[in-house]
Amino acid sequence: MCKSQWGICGYTEEYCGVGCKSGPCIQGKRGASHSIINKTNFQCAFNDLDSATRTERFNGLKQSGWHAKNADEAAVFLAHVYHETDGLKTLVEYCAPGCGPDYAESWCDIQGAPGQLYYGRGCFQLSYPCNYYAAGQSLGLDLLNNPDLVAQRQDVAFKTAVWFYLANKMDVPAQKGDFAATTRIINGNLECNNGSEAANQQTRVATYERIRPCFGLGPPTINPTC
Repeated sequence: MCKSQWGICGYTEEYCGVGCKSGPCIQGKRGASHSIINKTNFQCAFNDLDSATRTERFNGLKQSGWHAKNADEAAVFLAHVYHETDGLKTLVEYCAPGCGPDYAESWCDIQGAPGQLYYGRGCFQLSYPCNYYAAGQSLGLDLLNNPDLVAQRQDVAFKTAVWFYLANKMDVPAQKGDFAATTRIINGNLECNNGSEAANQQTRVATYERIRPCFGLGPPTINPTC
């Protein structure tokens, strides 16, 4: 088992390839398949974002060091990023900072730092003290005391999204094109099975179906609705 650059352990090249910290790391450069997300399909996915901001976001993704394994995974990951960030127009939850106290709850041994708020930030809207702490530990950053870093640095915005994505094993269904399974992981109790935010799922699915052709993919072969 390898420990990846995001502090998450696994057996595949995503963990044992470039940036691998320990274990049977794979040496050398990664193959061409790891350049699946390029400027052209990124622009296609985020087609309503101004060019300057889109370039900043794309560079942040590149700096994160994460690479999709196949076109299905690229479409799934970017669809969730699009949905969580209003098409990458914001890296901070729109309700912030007023909704900050809503995210003070802690289900682990970690409590929030004095004066800090843990509302959604970054490409997957990282929230709650436990998640900021865990992501920071994996990435080698003190996000508990400096949560704003998630929105201030483009690479950290993507790195925290990748941390959540890999820590919750979203990559496995994503590489199969199982969008519904990944939605269950992100927000299943609210969006799936006609939950209270089922309308959000419809928007999320529509985004996924729009982004798939950006990577040369046809309609989903697995039902994207959970």
